[in-house]
Amino acid sequence: MEGLVKKSFSANLRVMRLLGFYPPQKYRKLYKIYAYGVYCFFTILIPALASLKLLLETDISLAQISENAFLVCQTGCFVVKFLPFIKSEDQIRRSIFTLECPLFAIYTKKQETIINECIEICRRNCRVFLSVCTITFFFWAITPFFMGGFKLPMDIWLPFDNQSGLGLYLFSFAFVVAGVGNGALSSGVIDPLLAGLASHATSQIKVLKNNLEYLDEHAEEKIINIMTNSTTEKEHLKAIIIYDKVRLCVCHHNAILDFVQVYENTYSASVFIQFAASVLVICISCLQLSMVEPFTFTFFAMILFVSTMLCEIFLYCYYGTILYEESNTLTDAIYMGKWYEYDMKSQKVLLTLIERSKRPMIVTAGKILDLSLQTFTTILRRAYSLLAVLKNY
Repeated sequence: MEGLVKKSFSANLRVMRLLGFYPPQKYRKLYKIYAYGVYCFFTILIPALASLKLLLETDISLAQISENAFLVCQTGCFVVKFLPFIKSEDQIRRSIFTLECPLFAIYTKKQETIINECIEICRRNCRVFLSVCTITFFFWAITPFFMGGFKLPMDIWLPFDNQSGLGLYLFSFAFVVAGVGNGALSSGVIDPLLAGLASHATSQIKVLKNNLEYLDEHAEEKIINIMTNSTTEKEHLKAIIIYDKVRLCVCHHNAILDFVQVYENTYSASVFIQFAASVLVICISCLQLSMVEPFTFTFFAMILFVSTMLCEIFLYCYYGTILYEESNTLTDAIYMGKWYEYDMKSQKVLLTLIERSKRPMIVTAGKILDLSLQTFTTILRRAYSLLAVLKNY
């Protein structure tokens, strides 16, 4: 039987393995060399050469800066964002496979719909976002062909003149495209993966809420086939079953809390870097958009790029908000059950669970920003404020 990880993220993990972010069980040392090679040659070298080009350029205008600065910021963000996937691959694997906790596999036929819906959401997000990233990257890569001359998609410093011959130009073009494409495809699978893990935490809370709300009904289903005519014996057996189920719910809640904590500890820094870079990238992209001629190929390519950036940070913020809202209504699910009919022992355990669940699950980026729609609007406001300053410049 396939686990939740394979059902939800098989496509993500295959692409990540190809790009050096998810090592196989065998040939770990050889794969580590490959991963660091790809990381250094593409992820680090491209933004470094692009930054060097901007620093060494004389008499550079704001238009020339904005033309490349948004890509320098985005590719520079990849250097920090992807480092944990290279450096701490075992921790990444553990954080993903925490989802295979045995308690997460306990659900009824009716609750299976919640899990299957979450799996489908994870698959859909990967397909859609990876497709959007690929299309955006493709349009960005072919933009120079509509501008004439031997122009690269992104200006970088090179120890030779790439315009001195067709061969050198094609080599330089392929190097830039491969470097930026590596980052685009990596984001196309990593971002939906992280959003999907938050979505799975939310689905587990939904299952937990269902169990807590219908404790009495689930207990009735278990004792309905028990051959006994004694009402007292049935009531005693029902109380035992409810208490066992309440204890299981407490363990389930603890497992969800542990999963969310591991998730935050592992990916908090990467998400924060993405959020911080997004303010600059969206701002500079909109500045560049205001400078290009409307309704040209470059204009539409920039719109596609900005839209992709917005989708990227929206994924984190949306699923962080859903996780918060579901965890915040856990006490409501307990209250909606027939807790007043349970024995004192079960009521005390439920009371303890209520007190603990009063603190909702909030995932943070860098221990500073919450993954919420409010943070999404804050990023947009900061980007707009910075854009207004640059426009006046």
